[in-house]
Amino acid sequence: MTAKRLRDVCGMKESEPLHRAHRPDAFIVRDLPWTIEKLRALPPFEFENWAVIALGGIPNKVQVGDMGVDGRLFPVGARGKVGPAEGGLFSDDWFPIQVKQTDRVGRPDIDAFQAVMEREGEGGRQRGFFVSFGYTKDAEQECAAFHRRTGRIIKLLTVQEILDEEHVQKM
Repeated sequence: MTAKRLRDVCGMKESEPLHRAHRPDAFIVRDLPWTIEKLRALPPFEFENWAVIALGGIPNKVQVGDMGVDGRLFPVGARGKVGPAEGGLFSDDWFPIQVKQTDRVGRPDIDAFQAVMEREGEGGRQRGFFVSFGYTKDAEQECAAFHRRTGRIIKLLTVQEILDEEHVQKM
């Protein structure tokens, strides 16, 4: 996201040779996985963190026993509670993020995520995000059926959409 802003907003160039020449209009990004192959090779929890952060969310501190929530995405403009007595600065208005490092997320995974959305918070969560390398037709159909039944939305995002920065339009 930062590299995109540096290119698009600041007009800077992403270039190793220019950066090494100490040009003020050049930058480089190091140690980020930019290919599907590199992302597939990441350990599962690192992959989860990458996906959540790529969406602009905050990864769950608990990695085992996270109750189906790998991260939380706080909508822009969400009002936080101020002060330690109220639980800190974050709002209770958030969207769950589920991440699976697999090629074909199926209906059982979507069913489990639906339960997460219904369980979390008072009245459940109205929107959730699911990230994987791909989805079965049954998974897509279940998301549509869930929306018809409940009015809740599960956004299915692929890793390739995130890498191509196409996920923003779907959010």
